[in-house]
Amino acid sequence: MRIGCPECETTVSATVPSGPGIHSESDSNPLLGTETRCRNCGHELELYYY
Repeated sequence: MRIGCPECETTVSATVPSGPGIHSESDSNPLLGTETRCRNCGHELELYYY
């Protein structure tokens, strides 16, 4: 996944693993997260996914 750093606007490539997804028949759809850093300015980026 490619996202823009909010501090310096550099494009950051981050790997987001496959999550379990959203299941309509389940009450439990956990929001998962991962962190990465911008290689240009060092800003920490948090990514959340299902």
